[in-house]
Amino acid sequence: MVVVTVQFCAEGQRWQRDFEIEADVTIRALKESMLNPDGGEEDIDAFELRMRGRRVPDFEKVSQDCALDFEYLGALEGARKARLDRQDEARWDVLQLPQQEPPERIRPRSVPAKKSDSSTARSEADEFFRPTPAPRPAGAARKGPTPPAKRWEVVGGSDKGGILVREGQSTTSKQLADRLSTGALVEELDLRGERLQFKRLTGTGPEIGWVSLSVSGKELVRPKHASPEEMLTLDCALSLQEELMEGFGKPEFQRTLAQLVRAHPTKAGAEFLRKRTELFLSVQSVVLPRYGFEGSPKGVVQMMAAYAPHGHCPEVGWNNDQLNKLLQM
Repeated sequence: MVVVTVQFCAEGQRWQRDFEIEADVTIRALKESMLNPDGGEEDIDAFELRMRGRRVPDFEKVSQDCALDFEYLGALEGARKARLDRQDEARWDVLQLPQQEPPERIRPRSVPAKKSDSSTARSEADEFFRPTPAPRPAGAARKGPTPPAKRWEVVGGSDKGGILVREGQSTTSKQLADRLSTGALVEELDLRGERLQFKRLTGTGPEIGWVSLSVSGKELVRPKHASPEEMLTLDCALSLQEELMEGFGKPEFQRTLAQLVRAHPTKAGAEFLRKRTELFLSVQSVVLPRYGFEGSPKGVVQMMAAYAPHGHCPEVGWNNDQLNKLLQM
């Protein structure tokens, strides 16, 4: 049996409740037990359980004592996320196969051990957990930070229902019938001097076209800088996890963490938490700025929040589990 502590927060009040369940039951089964005997499918879908800000999909299993946060979603959003979980469950099942001698074609790549001529160093490295990053899903094959496409916000034309759009780069090219609405967000396709070719992302007006950056000194469009959360696409999210695995998996980091845990076997107390945070930041402060986050505790919180849109992704969940094992959490 395992004990899951679920933390609730509503109207400024916080409380928690322990649920004792069989080991290796799914999150879905845990949610059912939380609502029994009165909960139906819609009630089960209407809330999610999170671990450190990440949605834990319904298909993941609980194998040890843990703490989760309750988050109410409502019927529509809950049903949408439940559908995503069902779609991704097969990929999660494939990720379990490496522990069951999978064929080579689906075996995730392993982080290579650091080479050393010293047999002592090799045996020491073998004592530590070696993470296995998830294989990349379709559409997320790139490695490393990926600069996002530049975006612009329409700030002019409020008195005319938007700004004028032309078919071509030239200011004498055909004028399109509709204007691009004020407040619209567009993606830059090309920039030639004072002329911007765009693809509309939000607002109303032509899907693509050319506009001027300004007219008679009056600004029409303004650069819209992407937040770190907007920059963290799925491929970047997986790359960030892989870089953290590499840093946390180094023998010197693992050796220091092991010494810290031996000195504080309960993993509690202000001194332990302070030293652990400092140790984690020795890696995070190097990796996070490459993805637009501060290399600080604040940046770590922002990073965890930015993973929320990818919480249903089995590969993100797998990598998150590997990181937790590396960090003995």
